[in-house]
Amino acid sequence: MPWDETEIQMLQNVHQGTSLLLKNYINQVLNKAINHYNGTLTTAYNRIVTLEAKVTCLQKELTRLPEENIASKTKVPEPPKLTGSENKIHLHDWLSQIALYCLVSGIMSDDQKIVCALTHLYTPTSTYMKLYYDKVQVGLSVGSWGDFAQELKNIYRHRDNKEEAKKKLTVL
Repeated sequence: MPWDETEIQMLQNVHQGTSLLLKNYINQVLNKAINHYNGTLTTAYNRIVTLEAKVTCLQKELTRLPEENIASKTKVPEPPKLTGSENKIHLHDWLSQIALYCLVSGIMSDDQKIVCALTHLYTPTSTYMKLYYDKVQVGLSVGSWGDFAQELKNIYRHRDNKEEAKKKLTVL
């Protein structure tokens, strides 16, 4: 059965309408993808620019550093061990020696300084600092150098107050 002109016209109209809908859908999907990737690329570009600026700043700072390492010129003896049971060294002096040793040895981060200090603590002081040892063993950040030093000072203050109280009791 031959197709009449009306049927052919209807098929052409349906074909054109379907083609137009499909083209619009494809354009919408492509535009969404392009916008998404443009946003991602813009973000990546901005991050790269920021990192390049930081690298440039760090390179300028590096040129200001002395040619030779301070540690190679300066020899600082290793700090003494701290037990807390004798009065051979005051805590403030010990903390200063640890800080100086760390500086000359290139130990800069608070975590590294605290680990260095922990290696110079012996019983009974080390037992008070168990929390720090536990954090180091599981790879957690151990906190700030200031908090660590303050905790040691608090332990010493508490211990000294106990000893003074004992002395007062024996005098009475």
